[in-house]
Amino acid sequence: MSEKISIIIPVYKVEDYLETCIDSILEQTYKNLEIILVDDGSPDSCGSICDRYARVDARIRVIHKENAGVARARNNGLDIATGDYISFIDSDDWIAPDTYECLYRELKKQGADCAVGGCVTVYDREGKLEYPDRIEEGEPECRKAEDVIRDLLLHASAVWNRLFKKEIFQEIRFPLDRVNDDEVVALHAYAECSKIVFLHHPTYYYRIRGNSITTSEFSLRNMDYYYNSQDNLSFIRIRMPQLIPCAEYKVYKSLLYCYVNLRKLEKTPQTEQLKKQLREEIRHHRKAALKNHYLDRKFKLLFFLIR
Repeated sequence: MSEKISIIIPVYKVEDYLETCIDSILEQTYKNLEIILVDDGSPDSCGSICDRYARVDARIRVIHKENAGVARARNNGLDIATGDYISFIDSDDWIAPDTYECLYRELKKQGADCAVGGCVTVYDREGKLEYPDRIEEGEPECRKAEDVIRDLLLHASAVWNRLFKKEIFQEIRFPLDRVNDDEVVALHAYAECSKIVFLHHPTYYYRIRGNSITTSEFSLRNMDYYYNSQDNLSFIRIRMPQLIPCAEYKVYKSLLYCYVNLRKLEKTPQTEQLKKQLREEIRHHRKAALKNHYLDRKFKLLFFLIR
């Protein structure tokens, strides 16, 4: 275990959860770690918590910066990372004690470029944690990048709970001022991989909070789901044209998602203009969407009904 793993953790307004996250990293059975805590101008006590941990463990590096969002925070971490491998953790989540030992061992065994752990979704209801009744486990599975990217386009993906060879991120950085940037970066990263190994046992505990970005109500920022899907389609046209129908499916689905939710917002000149633009996009894509065999019937019906 001589190779170093750099773990990048953006930190913002998570003082109630940060210690749990950091403690879970310090308890890792894999010890050669570089732990990069990026204090994204957090207005609470997160900055002092980071500094306190850095004073007692030399593996911890702390960046204090003005608030600029999770994407820039991750990029700041990538810019200073010195490890042979890169990993990301969200600061309100935590990991199992053997996470990096398992990810590293299986990546090396399979000759893969990325290892993905099993994720357990935990609901945090005002401090009371609710775990799933059953957690399925199984043998590791090695897959080609094309198959993994197909699943990403048809479903979703994140960058946490993964171990990447550092060279994967030599040119890749997170797009600024976008939500759902994980999916864009995961797509580009997977495209640089030959093999990706999946571990089917729990390594990462994903906390869902009522006030998190992923559970907040729709706003104009969520238009990024559509813009990201367009960017992904452009990338797929160049790198993996055989997956164009999957990328188009994502465009159609995000287009409908944004249009339907825009109608629920208060009418303003901006929302009215966006709705008009999206209606035109729906009309433009209608024939192709109705022929897309990944798009299910209820979405095709929406494409047909929206005029």
